[in-house]
Amino acid sequence: MTLLRAIEAHFERAILAIILFALVAILAAQVVFRYLVGSPLVWSEELARYLLVWCTFIGVSLAVREGRNISVDLLPVMCGARWLRAFAVLALVGSAVFFALMVWYSVPLTQRIAKIGQASPGLGLQMWLVYAAVPVGLGMAFLRALQALWLMSRGAPVPGTTPGAPATVIQEDV
Repeated sequence: MTLLRAIEAHFERAILAIILFALVAILAAQVVFRYLVGSPLVWSEELARYLLVWCTFIGVSLAVREGRNISVDLLPVMCGARWLRAFAVLALVGSAVFFALMVWYSVPLTQRIAKIGQASPGLGLQMWLVYAAVPVGLGMAFLRALQALWLMSRGAPVPGTTPGAPATVIQEDV
């Protein structure tokens, strides 16, 4: 069971680390080939762009898991710590609905792109692989939002907050 917990705790981070390592390697190779060899890699920018798209959507899932997604904390700060949990539940439910709708509408689009057989101009990569970042990343974010709601219903603290800390999203490191 500890292996499953480790995978659950670090899944997005591992994927993001691999993608970011690949991005750095590809862009470093592009610099080397352009300035030292004199022959730039024509496919590197396109692949880096597609990896960045995947990084963005997987990053949404990680942000939801850690409670670091973008939010406006005016009402929780004005209403006090007592209302923080209610606002967090409201935000997670709203986020889960948004993620579910995005997955619902992006899956048919991705399937249509796969059926058409559209390929990228430089790499010849099937574009459905790029479009799949939306349903995969936001599907994972949907599951993470449900997970956070379930954990909060069992008494876990609001994701992204420290118990006893002020009711604000802004964390200052001293």
